[in-house]
Amino acid sequence: MIDYFFTFSCFAILGWLLEVAYRSSRAGRFVNPGLLKGPYLILYGTGALVLMGATALLQTADAGFAVKTLVYFVATTGLELLSGVIAQRLFHAHLWDYSDERFHYKGHICLKFSLYWIALAFAFEYLVVPPYRVLLGQFVPVVKSAFAGVVLSFMLVDLLMTAVRTFFRITQEESALADAEFRKAATPVLALPDVARLSQYPHHRGKTRLYHVKEVAHLSFLLGRRLSLDGEAIIRGALLHDLFFYDWLREGPRLHGFRHHTIALNNARRITRLSQIEEDIIKKHMWPLTLVPPLYPESLIVSLVDTYCTIRDYLPLDRQDKPGNTADGCAGPTAEEKLI
Repeated sequence: MIDYFFTFSCFAILGWLLEVAYRSSRAGRFVNPGLLKGPYLILYGTGALVLMGATALLQTADAGFAVKTLVYFVATTGLELLSGVIAQRLFHAHLWDYSDERFHYKGHICLKFSLYWIALAFAFEYLVVPPYRVLLGQFVPVVKSAFAGVVLSFMLVDLLMTAVRTFFRITQEESALADAEFRKAATPVLALPDVARLSQYPHHRGKTRLYHVKEVAHLSFLLGRRLSLDGEAIIRGALLHDLFFYDWLREGPRLHGFRHHTIALNNARRITRLSQIEEDIIKKHMWPLTLVPPLYPESLIVSLVDTYCTIRDYLPLDRQDKPGNTADGCAGPTAEEKLI
């Protein structure tokens, strides 16, 4: 299995280099051809795996030139069409446009480039696959695992960040309404002295705990709002989900990850009344470490967003990618607490 992940990672990077060279030479400037920000293209990694599988089957069946041409046409053009449709419908992005070419289909595919892909598929079969298989056998498993793990981790976070940016893209009118809703629910919680104390404790790299809970609350609220969930419960639960008063990196109870949600829940109960959803949000925000899964979709949203924010803090692919300033004005945060 690790060979598949390693192959996907290698050809995703090599495909990105190929596209950069082609597009940059045509444009006369550097062009990043991908939807993601990193130096990899999912299409090429997937295409390499598909073509290697197809090549193995065709060689076993002793297929002729005509059959190979048809299979390579379906595989490469089909992947290009699927990728173009997904990018357009899910991410509202046109990664390429063949509208000015003859015999195209909605700008996603065209006959000329389909012929190019067939030629590249034959070159891949005879010029790339044989030496690559030899090279693959020379790497020890730990090297392949480490390389694939690093590349896939960055790619996954990059993809999640891109999806979040796309999903949260709203009109100015929607943004103003969401700002008002967020402030209405968040201001009373942020005004509580124990919540304000969170600004004194570091949490993730370069962020205080207050910054973190506001960030999680803001993103969770926007996501929950899109899904027509209980926005007030999400905001209140998310702002209270890390209500503990120690530097967890240097002090506090052992097995902090398994225990601090209970500490936060007890502290939250002491300072405010909680609904069942809000209690579940605080109690389950560390799922699956909590074993028992969230009972409400609001709890699941906060748990996922909390994990996403943590990963983004420690694998920062884009330091400019900050949440909007919806939470900035709540209860007059200090300069260091503002979400820039």
